[in-house]
Amino acid sequence: MTVRSGNQRGEAQLRVEAEARLAAKRAQRAFAKERPVEELLHELQVHQIELEMQNETLCQSQIALEESRDRYIDFYDFGPVGYLTLSERGLIAEINLGGAEMLGSDRAKLLKRRFSPHVAAGDIVRWQGHFTEALGSDASLNCEIALVRPDGSRIDVRLDSRRMVKEGHAPSVRSVLTDITERKRVQDALSASVEFSNRLIESMQDGLSVVDVDGVHLDVNPALSTMTGFSREELLGSGLPHPYWPPEERDVIEAALQKVLQGQMDTFELTFRRKDGERFPVILSPSAVKDAQGAVVGYMATIKDISVRKQAERALKASEERFRDIVNTTDGIVWEADATTFDCTFVSDQAQRLLGYPAGDWLKPGFWVEHLHPDDRAWVPELSASYTRRMEPYAIEYRFIARDGRTVWFHDIVTVVAEAGAPRWLRGIMVDITRSKQVEEKLREMAADLEAKVEERTKQLRRLSAQLTMTEERERRMLAEDLHDNLAQLLAVIKIKLTTLAAGSLPSAVSEVVALVDQAERSARSITMELSPPILHRLGLMPALEWLGDEMERVYGIAVRVRCDACDMQLGQEIQAVLYRSVRELLINVAKHAKVRDAIVSCLCGTGPLVIVVEDDGCGFDPVDQGRGLSGQRSFGLSSIYERLANLGGAMEVDSSPGNGTTVTLTIPCITDS
Repeated sequence: MTVRSGNQRGEAQLRVEAEARLAAKRAQRAFAKERPVEELLHELQVHQIELEMQNETLCQSQIALEESRDRYIDFYDFGPVGYLTLSERGLIAEINLGGAEMLGSDRAKLLKRRFSPHVAAGDIVRWQGHFTEALGSDASLNCEIALVRPDGSRIDVRLDSRRMVKEGHAPSVRSVLTDITERKRVQDALSASVEFSNRLIESMQDGLSVVDVDGVHLDVNPALSTMTGFSREELLGSGLPHPYWPPEERDVIEAALQKVLQGQMDTFELTFRRKDGERFPVILSPSAVKDAQGAVVGYMATIKDISVRKQAERALKASEERFRDIVNTTDGIVWEADATTFDCTFVSDQAQRLLGYPAGDWLKPGFWVEHLHPDDRAWVPELSASYTRRMEPYAIEYRFIARDGRTVWFHDIVTVVAEAGAPRWLRGIMVDITRSKQVEEKLREMAADLEAKVEERTKQLRRLSAQLTMTEERERRMLAEDLHDNLAQLLAVIKIKLTTLAAGSLPSAVSEVVALVDQAERSARSITMELSPPILHRLGLMPALEWLGDEMERVYGIAVRVRCDACDMQLGQEIQAVLYRSVRELLINVAKHAKVRDAIVSCLCGTGPLVIVVEDDGCGFDPVDQGRGLSGQRSFGLSSIYERLANLGGAMEVDSSPGNGTTVTLTIPCITDS
């Protein structure tokens, strides 16, 4: 612009000079005929120089204009904003490089194209309204819209538009596009943050109060209204003293407020009141609200209702007092110790009462281990350490040396407490069991003495039972011998005499008497064998059992298989007699009740006790009945066998069930004749 003004001044000066020269020429025109040719030539030369000077000035003006145009083009094309000129139909007439970059297209491709396709769908209506208004108004207008680029990305821009009118041309709209994407992002983030903060404040469990420097409520959250019972409308604008200050606590609260005003942002425990008059404890945490220059413009405080916590603290305190009373009055020492060193960190008062050591001595390093009984000092810590490493609770009994030298027995119940996955503490209770141990020792001595007496009495009973058995057996033998030697012989003599009578003297009567005598002789022989079979005393138990099997088949019609191992044992007479009669009784039970025609008798003779098994595949019976039979309520035969064997130190087992047969096992120690 400065160059153009200089050119105008030069042209005016030349004009003046030319006008002056023209006037001079007109004045001198009358004398022109008189002027010489040299003067005319000179005049022409001067005029030529003037024209050259004017041409030089014009060239300089053109250069300056071109430089100014280049600077304008640079500013227009590479400016930080976009410049856009739209025709009245919304076509892009002009656009700089910045605007083309915002639209994401080449400038050449944008010219004479509609601008609206580049506007986001949600902003089309806003853009059309802005464009229409800009065409019909002389005022500068602005709006914010989102543009969509060909690659799908979006940017937010601000349009500052104004109508442009040129004579002879249709009106157009010239707009400046400013990229406000970052600003919008910040604004959206700020809005989201503000919204989040508002939601956070609204959802806070603790009360929030905002006051100015004079203590007037500027804002409160719903939690404070719920807590105090005063509505938000009642609290907003209220000043000191606040409605929720109890009159009796006003001095305390005002003292805390003065500390806050002095910059002491401590946490205060105060008492507030609800609208219904109820008092409740709170913790108030204040903070100052400052402006951009750092000046305090108000205060904000969170208010936490600690009624529940206070109740819990009171309950906990009462519980601790009860626990302390229980711990200190219980008949045991409650303790806590380090899990690695076994050094006590706590003992109850009972420790001094039971052992005489004050609590301070218990807390000394190594005290517990050093005062263990010498015989327990080696194994008790090692066993405790093994349980502790496995973090298993355990109970252990050991002896402890009291201050007066007494040995006190304790039953210690221990729990392992872990921290970070490793044992950290041991907690337990040591119960004094000294008296129990003394009673237990006396009971042990009494039990040992009683056991010895019982064993001696058992031996006596067994000897007596054996003597009774032998006496019975001797009586049986004597009775059998008497039957054999007297009655049998007498019957034999009678038979002989009857057979020697003269023929024809009552032959039929004699024959009948002889038959009866034969029957009496057989009965006497049978009774003799049942009372005391001679084969048992002459050959032993195994041959007697084989003879018994044959006799059972002859008398009862059941086949008895006797399987006996070779046995070199010299059994006592009473044992042989008891076993023989037991097997006979069992075989008779098979014949009467099992409903089978055969049975098996097995004798197992080794280095241990003698075992005899009687088994059948008969109908069997209920084990409950078998139990009742052994207890004497039923089955006299089984009960008798059981008692006889028990008196000799033996045993009887019965395995039976309905439909599955019966197996009876007789076991007796090998007591030989002494």
